Amino acid sequence: MEQKSFLQNLMATVPKFLPVAAVVWLIVKWFGLPVTICWGMAGIVIVYAILLSIPSKKFEEQSFVKNVGFKTPVVLVIGAGVWFGAEYFGFPIWWKIEFLAATFVALLFFLTLDLKPMQPEKKAANWVIRLLATYALASGIFIGITDQLPQFDPGVEIAKLEKPPLKLSAAAGPEVIAAGRQVFQDNKCFNCHKVFWEGNSDRGPNLGSKQIGLYSDDYIKEQILDPRANQSPGFEDKKSKKAMPTYYGDDLSKDEITALVAYLRTLRDPTHMPVEGKFGAQWTWWDDKDAIAEGKVVFEGLEPVTEGLNCSVCHGKEGIPLMQGALDFRKEDNMDTDKMPDHLAGVPMKDWPDSLWYKRVTRGIDGTPMGPWGMIFPHLYLWKAEAYARTFHDPLDKRTEKRPVPPVPTKEEIEKWQADELFLDPLL
Repeated sequence: MEQKSFLQNLMATVPKFLPVAAVVWLIVKWFGLPVTICWGMAGIVIVYAILLSIPSKKFEEQSFVKNVGFKTPVVLVIGAGVWFGAEYFGFPIWWKIEFLAATFVALLFFLTLDLKPMQPEKKAANWVIRLLATYALASGIFIGITDQLPQFDPGVEIAKLEKPPLKLSAAAGPEVIAAGRQVFQDNKCFNCHKVFWEGNSDRGPNLGSKQIGLYSDDYIKEQILDPRANQSPGFEDKKSKKAMPTYYGDDLSKDEITALVAYLRTLRDPTHMPVEGKFGAQWTWWDDKDAIAEGKVVFEGLEPVTEGLNCSVCHGKEGIPLMQGALDFRKEDNMDTDKMPDHLAGVPMKDWPDSLWYKRVTRGIDGTPMGPWGMIFPHLYLWKAEAYARTFHDPLDKRTEKRPVPPVPTKEEIEKWQADELFLDPLL
């Protein structure tokens, strides 16, 4: 029988696997994973079909050296894919090491299977023993490697359950914040939420870059006790809505909730606009139409929470300044004021960093009616007013691209914010 060519096999095999690839795509999409993952999984099915289409060659026993030479580069490529895939999905370092270890255990497993038998197998029991021994060897290597990683300690968990309830009656501000962080950690909140650079996944918003600390106590409590009431932008899909537990109202005491809210109120960033959305599809308030619409209300003095603040009195509702010396937001090439010792020289307004907008609004400008509004009004609304003010020279509907999402700040950067006294609240 004449052997078919690779192209003939391909034309016959791939169409049979297309429905399978489509089903895989739909199943992965049903689980709420990104479209890129859907196409990736469907692509694996097609690649499998292509590999099946390669004409078979006459089987020849390969030497151990050839086996190692062929399989090692393949495993190195797979290992790199596993490592960076785990990095993309936010797995902690120890999980990535374990995944990588499993990849190399697989290499040893298949190399062992390819070894020539040391003696002819005369009975069926022989190959069973060899198979079990190979599996035992691979399992032993895997267990030996993972045993060196941090282990679950039941004693630690029992101690958490048996510790006395949190009492805040004698605690000062920093102690309350520290107690709140402990509540956050004990209830495994880090498993779903990152806090700037800390945490294991992005199943929920990064509470640091989102700047949950800008929000009111009541809003934060509602998000803890009734998370379905006000879903965070970017997490409206069914899977995300069900991810946040609803039992914290029963599990946490009043003092624990108070401490937790105190800790979350510290999560602010005086150098960047708040970030919304899931990792990989995030945006800042500079490009958030809802935040900008709310900022317009603040800018025009119509927000009840910021009663007494009316930016349009000086800067004009249409962006045309009504007071001499007021910054004209329509002119993107305007420079920073020279009345402040920290003025940014030579940088037009269109290129101002977020931190400059924030300082000018929260700290004010010496010798002008531009007061330190951050000492009077919630910064949540000031950030939104800034986002709206920028639209006078950079309208949202005219933009061709979004402003880049800022990098997550490091621990050292946050410590510098505190050292430079960028926060107006001394507890931060």
